[in-house]
Amino acid sequence: MTTASLTLPQAGSVDRAERRHFIARRAGSMILLAAIGIIFVFPIAWAALSSFKSTNDIITGTFPLSWSSFLPLQPTFENYFYLFTELNFQRNLLNTLIAACGQVGIAVVASSLAGYAFARLRFPGSRVVFALLLLTAFIPVEAIIVPLYRIMQWLGLVSTYPALFLPFACNPFGIFLMRQAFRDIPLEMEEAAKIDGAGPLRVFLTIALPNVKPTLATLVLIQFIWSWNAYLWPLVIMQDPNKQIAQVAIANLKSIPNFPMDGPLFAAATAVTIPLVILSIVLQRYYVRGLVTSGMK
Repeated sequence: MTTASLTLPQAGSVDRAERRHFIARRAGSMILLAAIGIIFVFPIAWAALSSFKSTNDIITGTFPLSWSSFLPLQPTFENYFYLFTELNFQRNLLNTLIAACGQVGIAVVASSLAGYAFARLRFPGSRVVFALLLLTAFIPVEAIIVPLYRIMQWLGLVSTYPALFLPFACNPFGIFLMRQAFRDIPLEMEEAAKIDGAGPLRVFLTIALPNVKPTLATLVLIQFIWSWNAYLWPLVIMQDPNKQIAQVAIANLKSIPNFPMDGPLFAAATAVTIPLVILSIVLQRYYVRGLVTSGMK
């Protein structure tokens, strides 16, 4: 019997052991990810399923817990019909969309320009200004809501659409994100464009911006989610019920005394969640790539 015939069985057993270890580790990771996914999806799925139950079924099925607490045994669309006919909820969704698009547009433009300036332009005190800018990210909106309201009142913008998004034009996180992305672009590309006669604005529009598309998509997604879920500032600044956003309208459904609105409330929560889920799925790969390329991983 040769030495090779003695070592081959041992090598095969080692490979099988490594393969079993890899499969076990992979299965454990998948089970853990599935458990985390169920934890995150469960509240959304429960709200969506409850939106197809009548308010009486939701209240009577709350306790004790059973299948009827989670599944609509007698599904109905009456909550959505009431929501979009009697309550005119589509108006609130439109207002939310206007505020979100306005905030996304102005924040993306401001963050891109400011991020490029901090990444490429050299001017006295740039590091100090950038540090002070980042410090403002740690100030909660609740702490500056009164000064913001005074400024909007002084500008005559109370209860107007611009008041919903103008105060958030300067986003420290967005500026930091874009600055990191612009710094990853090789300087040689911009130098070559300058040698060909391109000015700073043309370099920014034709060289810098096209190379940070994933980060721009990330910023759009994050800014849209922030604006779409805003509650406190719209509650304070928007005093016109016809211009109120969906989040405040949903909260008002819960405050109606002696008239439970659980069914329409779940339907409204589902209607508000659907656009975010769709946008997150569409921009998911750009979001991950944007965080990786900007050094935020």
